[in-house]
Amino acid sequence: MRPGFLRTCVALVSVVLACSGLAFADATPGMESTPIPQSPKPDFSTMKFMLGTWQCSSRSSRRPTPFKTTTVTTLDSTGYWMVVNSTSPKVSWAPAIVSVDRITYDGTFKRWADVYTDDNGGYDVSYSPGWKGGTITWTDALFTPGPDIVSTSPTVTTKVSDSKTTSHSTFKEKSGRTVSFDVACTKG
Repeated sequence: MRPGFLRTCVALVSVVLACSGLAFADATPGMESTPIPQSPKPDFSTMKFMLGTWQCSSRSSRRPTPFKTTTVTTLDSTGYWMVVNSTSPKVSWAPAIVSVDRITYDGTFKRWADVYTDDNGGYDVSYSPGWKGGTITWTDALFTPGPDIVSTSPTVTTKVSDSKTTSHSTFKEKSGRTVSFDVACTKG
């Protein structure tokens, strides 16, 4: 075989491969450049009174005394979340708990969502249609009956004033007993 002929064949094969690569690239979808649409930021106007430091007293009907919690509520830097950092000191029946609630508005489902976690492995997700008059009702989205608790009621929070709220919920034990849980919080 002549060296010139071999170079011509190699060049011809290279051109064919390059052209087929271009044809393949034209047939393959390219990277999309359209930006992903962002959800509108929540309108926190009905909840802004919650910003700041609150002192809360929580009372369960099955415990001997109430326990105290300090909460600090802020808006995060993105404007999508209201963040509630809570600290409860140790009591005789429970360890100290540090928790975070992150509240946002889900525009797809037209409801508020609260995602809760704590440093003892606790977690929860609840949702609410929002304030109706002076109350907001939160329904637990993850509750599953267990060996001790068979049902829960929604938590109803009442805005008494811009510096006071109360909350009430119940749960039913396997024995049939209904246990109430009440929280009173004051700002400042």
